[in-house]
Amino acid sequence: MTRFAGAVIGMAAVALVVAYLAFGWPVLLLGGPLLVGIAITLLALALTERPREVLRERRAAHLGESPWKQAAERGEPSAGGLMSGFFEVSPQAAGLPEQRPALAHDARRAAARRP
Repeated sequence: MTRFAGAVIGMAAVALVVAYLAFGWPVLLLGGPLLVGIAITLLALALTERPREVLRERRAAHLGESPWKQAAERGEPSAGGLMSGFFEVSPQAAGLPEQRPALAHDARRAAARRP
């Protein structure tokens, strides 16, 4: 995580320097606050990563492995979940209804003229 944050801040700083060299000092009015915003966002992410990891470990110890992971390891579809049934095909009638070809343009005119 630290390496990733350093790489992101480094790339943002290099982009700011290149923009400064290309366009001059007005770039700093927008680029400076953006660089600070990136640093604050990454700091917040780094500070919340450890509590999320502890929560993930506690849930894994309390609940064991998830039923979805167990089903995937056995090679069978899971019985439920967030999107269960969403992609299932609903039961259809045994046969398709009779489909007749559409009338040709001239046949439509003739059918419309008929009394």
